[in-house]
Amino acid sequence: MKINLVERAERERYLVHRPEEVRHLLREIMMDRCLLTASADGGRHSVLTTIVDFDTRSVLFDPSPDEAMNNRLCSCREVLFVTSHSGVRIQFTTPPLRRVRLGQAGALRGAMPTEVLRLQRRASYRLVTPLANPVTCHITTEQGLIDATVVDLSVGGVGLLSHRRDLTLQVGRMYRDCRLNVPNLGQFTVNLIVRNSYETTLRNGRRTQRVGCQFIDLPSGLEAKLQRYIIEAERARRKRYI
Repeated sequence: MKINLVERAERERYLVHRPEEVRHLLREIMMDRCLLTASADGGRHSVLTTIVDFDTRSVLFDPSPDEAMNNRLCSCREVLFVTSHSGVRIQFTTPPLRRVRLGQAGALRGAMPTEVLRLQRRASYRLVTPLANPVTCHITTEQGLIDATVVDLSVGGVGLLSHRRDLTLQVGRMYRDCRLNVPNLGQFTVNLIVRNSYETTLRNGRRTQRVGCQFIDLPSGLEAKLQRYIIEAERARRKRYI
């Protein structure tokens, strides 16, 4: 998957390069414990990580339990990091990482990025959904039933994690009558079209399929309910850090 294709005009418009602004963004990402997708080899290999610490010269990342993935991050030409914070996509690159000692697990050290893309182009706010009380989605395919965890949600669509590697969702295909289960709201029937799909590694080393889907013909009543859920969940998340 090519996740770092950004038009030149967008780079000029959304590029953050002042060191104090870059450090401010990284601090927010770290304090909110945002998951970052770290990709090597042009996006062919990726793993989820978090920022452990940083200073004016470098950033420390949580290593993967998969040593082969750590080796790729340390030997590739550059590492691309992508995350979402407050509904805004953030991405930056670093030179190859290197292993450093930090506690029992160690850490991966990368150079402090000289610039960060903060892409404020999303039409609808996207919530990183709580892991403690997750939103789920059940999709019926010709191969069988896929039970997926919703990792982000907006009134425009969902990001899914599917642990069944034997069942895949096809990019560009519509899946009708999917069951979306939202805590404290109930179960709803939605139609989804798959916009992107790629394999990634969770922090526990498990390989999963990450899929981005768009809602098709979402009823206005359901859209309003999802919007209220997103607002309330975001308000609760912010209260935990006040």
